[in-house]
Amino acid sequence: MVNRIALSALLPATILCAGLSAQTYHWAPSGHDVVEGNTNNTIPFWSVSATYQQIHDAADLNTVFGGPVAVINSINFRKDGSLSSGTPAKAFELEISMGMTSVSPLAYSTTFATNIGATPQVVLPYTPLNLPALTNSSLPNPMGWQIPFATPFTYISAAGNLCWEFRLKNGASGTTAMDAVSRANSVVYPNLGTGCIATGQTSAAAIGTKSLSMSTGAWSNRLDRAEANAPAVQLIGLGPVTGPFPLPGFCTDLQFLPIASVTGVASATGQWTSALTFGSLLDAPSVEIQAQFAWIDSALPNNVGLSNATNLGIPLDSLRSVCRVYLSPSGGAAGNELGLTATGGSSRYGLVTIFGQ
Repeated sequence: MVNRIALSALLPATILCAGLSAQTYHWAPSGHDVVEGNTNNTIPFWSVSATYQQIHDAADLNTVFGGPVAVINSINFRKDGSLSSGTPAKAFELEISMGMTSVSPLAYSTTFATNIGATPQVVLPYTPLNLPALTNSSLPNPMGWQIPFATPFTYISAAGNLCWEFRLKNGASGTTAMDAVSRANSVVYPNLGTGCIATGQTSAAAIGTKSLSMSTGAWSNRLDRAEANAPAVQLIGLGPVTGPFPLPGFCTDLQFLPIASVTGVASATGQWTSALTFGSLLDAPSVEIQAQFAWIDSALPNNVGLSNATNLGIPLDSLRSVCRVYLSPSGGAAGNELGLTATGGSSRYGLVTIFGQ
């Protein structure tokens, strides 16, 4: 005999799961469907209560959705893959609104009502959510938290940028790091190749430290273990890398095709730090920047030694297309879900957002 009470309780969950599985998904900012974000975001999920908005640029969403119109049925997130620690399960009540807006991600307002536009739509009234604990399973991780809408939202890119808003209450404090993007952070790629062993050294020459500041454009690379007091040169390249390029008769390969160089001299320990400043790179085009050192060394083939190479990158252009705006104190107390004015915000920063259609 069929238990009709049990069946009626099960049916809504079954329909919900079927609806989610039938959806197609789109990752914003564009380019992050199979690429891990370069940072993480604990906001707003670390708060007992919060108001949180993200604005996405219409031009980028046109790429994300593959066209100018999208009927959005859910909003979803994935765990940050760079942190080994797990994400705890979370329970809270959530209201979600969506709106088309003329406000740019690069010029957001601290007034929530301004950002979300003139005619926002509540796509999920306050609803208790129980979101599962998450652990790393890949890089990037698969979609982990799925939040279906009660009412679909039709987004039209010609009508403006997209703002989505969370108003969260009755939650619990605790760190929850979800995948996110930031144009404030350069991309650090693995070093390229292997350096030569210089005269007087026992290990291969290598670039010991490297950094690229997006806000100032300060770019630094330190050569370690060249020959003591040797004249040296830093070779500079712009990628993506297509090497390595073998140099017949030399002790190792050239890792990229140089477009410029800077000269210097290694110290008595075989060290030299080269530092250049380009100015702000926050809105510069996405590109990879390489450095490889060479030095005069009479004991090596052709009297030249080479280090390995670094590869640092200016993030994807699409990272300029998002911002976050929030009233979301760490832990906090009740009432922040009623906020009218943000206390924090960041252009070129936001959660990797997975829209379901």
